[in-house]
Amino acid sequence: MKASDFLVSVQQDFFGVSMAREVLNTELTTALRSGPLEGVSDLEAAQGLVRFVYAEMESFGTSGGERLDDEGSEEVLRCLKAVLRRHGIEFNPPFRSQAGFRQFWIDKGMGGGGGYAKRRTFLAELFEPIRARLDELEVTSERLDGLRGVDGTLKNIVFASTGYKPRIVLSELIDGAIEIVENADTCLVYDRPLTDNGLTWGELVGWWREQNKMPGADDQTVARSLHDRLKKSLDSDAERYLFYAFAGRYAEPDGMLQPALLPQVYVHFDPLTERQRQILKKPRTLDHERKDFLILLPGGVRIVIEVDGKHHYAREVPKGSGKWEVAADLYSKMVADDRALRLKGYEVFRFGGKEILEAREDLNFIRHFFRDLEGRFWGSRS
Repeated sequence: MKASDFLVSVQQDFFGVSMAREVLNTELTTALRSGPLEGVSDLEAAQGLVRFVYAEMESFGTSGGERLDDEGSEEVLRCLKAVLRRHGIEFNPPFRSQAGFRQFWIDKGMGGGGGYAKRRTFLAELFEPIRARLDELEVTSERLDGLRGVDGTLKNIVFASTGYKPRIVLSELIDGAIEIVENADTCLVYDRPLTDNGLTWGELVGWWREQNKMPGADDQTVARSLHDRLKKSLDSDAERYLFYAFAGRYAEPDGMLQPALLPQVYVHFDPLTERQRQILKKPRTLDHERKDFLILLPGGVRIVIEVDGKHHYAREVPKGSGKWEVAADLYSKMVADDRALRLKGYEVFRFGGKEILEAREDLNFIRHFFRDLEGRFWGSRS
């Protein structure tokens, strides 16, 4: 996306003479601020917008060739903040418009002799880290293009289930819109479009802030609230240890840029519950509807992580006896499900619950796994 896309030409009268003038394309910035544009890479849009804003601010601070008025500059800065936040990049300049920029450089002694050079230096230092991070995301995205990924556009993520299975209906069949009509309080539904960055912890925290009406809360407070809610959905101690090992990444300096680890995610959905199937004498249509964890990465890459307890490969006989027998049919269903997921483009990794519990005093082997997974799928860290 080019920087020039953010301008439109309009005809204006100057002393009776009609002349063309370039002004901000507010229709475009309003749409982009709300979410990714159809048919345009959100990363490409972010890069084009950064180039445009930088050029306008530099012109305003030096040559005076800017094309935005004060209202337009405030609008485009607001749009840039929203777009960068979708990519996990915080952008908080010490001004909100051109007028604010002018007052800032006056207060900081960037006027008078040598002022142009000082203002250019300031803008370069403000925007260079953003450009560098967007370049990193582009490289990562290009590298992941070679991975198979999952075809199709993600519509809804139903996750963090804590109780009864939700009852879901298709409220808009053609668009794939869903509505939970029963047990909505037992799960979470992420329905925002994914950006080129997959789904990061920062984006999930931003969604949680909006869902829970926490506009004034700092990121740490919102993140802690979300973390506590996700923990409630974990089914076993082994799952909790794995989640704890991964969640430590969120506390690091680039934590908001880390992919979100979603627990208890429905990847299939049979509308009937187990009890309804028994009453109606209907066979199970879909096995293993819910996965323990899911990571969503750029390029449509989706990573499923399962923590296997005894019920994955054995059956208690009789029920309540505490005696377990190996069940080849359960194991066969599990591996058949893995094959089907992999053919759709998912990557599937399994942990034994026993291996996690035996290592619960030292979870480094899980952390090492995630570091190796990162090196394979979303780039090594500096």
